[in-house]
Amino acid sequence: MTVKVEIIAIGSELLSEEIKNTTTSFLVDQLTALGYTIKKLSTIDDQLEEITGAVYEALRRANLIFLTGGLGSTPDDLTREAVAEVLKMPMEFRNDLWEEIQQFFHKKNMAVPPVTMKQAYLPCGAIPLRNSLGTAPGILIPYSNKQVIVVLPGPPQEAREMFIKEVKPYLMEHFPPLKKIKKRILRITGIGETVVYEKIKDLVAVLQNSGIICSFLPGPGEVLLIFKWDGSSKKQNDLFQQLENEIINILGDDLYGFDDETLSGKVGELLVKRGFTVGVAESCTAGMVASYLTDVPGSSRYVQGGIVAYSNEIKEKVLGVNPKTIEQYGAISPETAREMARGARTVFNSTFGLATTGLAGPEGEPGIPVGTVYLGLSTPDTELAQKIFFPGVGRLTLKTIAAKRALDFLRRYLINPDGVDSL
Repeated sequence: MTVKVEIIAIGSELLSEEIKNTTTSFLVDQLTALGYTIKKLSTIDDQLEEITGAVYEALRRANLIFLTGGLGSTPDDLTREAVAEVLKMPMEFRNDLWEEIQQFFHKKNMAVPPVTMKQAYLPCGAIPLRNSLGTAPGILIPYSNKQVIVVLPGPPQEAREMFIKEVKPYLMEHFPPLKKIKKRILRITGIGETVVYEKIKDLVAVLQNSGIICSFLPGPGEVLLIFKWDGSSKKQNDLFQQLENEIINILGDDLYGFDDETLSGKVGELLVKRGFTVGVAESCTAGMVASYLTDVPGSSRYVQGGIVAYSNEIKEKVLGVNPKTIEQYGAISPETAREMARGARTVFNSTFGLATTGLAGPEGEPGIPVGTVYLGLSTPDTELAQKIFFPGVGRLTLKTIAAKRALDFLRRYLINPDGVDSL
């Protein structure tokens, strides 16, 4: 039997650009690895009628229905009530859950907020899912022999922990996987989704004709190339192994990693391998480059420090950028980017200096359109600069792209100094 899955993410905050929904992607990875088929993903507002409508529809087409969010104690947390309404199950107060909620606060020497009592109510007959990281229990309801509703908390860490410890064992028992799904992710930066496809489209066609699923997932500053296939098929395993090597050769240095590897992690590996260090000077990215670099455990071995030089005054006084350079070429220029990188390398006494300066908008400047960014790299042998231009993507997206491109600038130089383009 094909196990059909629908995932419904609940919360008005998830409909904004600022909050990234990582729980849905986690569930997709986990459930497809079990051999289940994802039929629909949706994100809805935390309104009672929205939630009930989504659950009614999901019951028509899915075996497993996952809802995330809306299990808190505030008035806008309505998921448990919506599920109870759809299934026509009265709510019941669970003394055992209330005891656990109170213990959670007592262990932290905190007073128990009375509003948290709401979290001890579940649809009558529902199976509670223990929450080791928070106060909101999850909910599992075997609606019929072939349908189950699972409600997980909104905070990603709570949802992940609950799924692994509570939900997955249940699924393995009641919905055993029919086949093992293998997955491979190739991580690419410096080129867009369309360019990636054009480079490897013939090989992708061969893989798809053999039943191997190929997906392109573009994001700010990088593209993920995702392959999935039946792990029990020797034919598919052998074909993918053969063609993956060809794809790797075609993509060359644009391919920076595989599976869970990160761009900042790869840069860190290259720096550690050679005993090099880096200092960062940032204007438009406002600390994102340094943040990415230090996301990696052990990054203190190679990250010397960072300076956010947003104003021209700081560029000049702290980084030593020549005022005449800014006067003649402007703060957003390859000349300024190079001098900022040199300043970072000098201030932090590092092997490399890495810099960003650009215009994130929304207003442009004469001769400099919004989306213009210059990257600077100072090395023991030379000083380089690159330009990137991404208009119309918004401030946060531009900052993310610029920060990743700065890391990639350094990565490519570490791989092949002579192969790096420069202004």
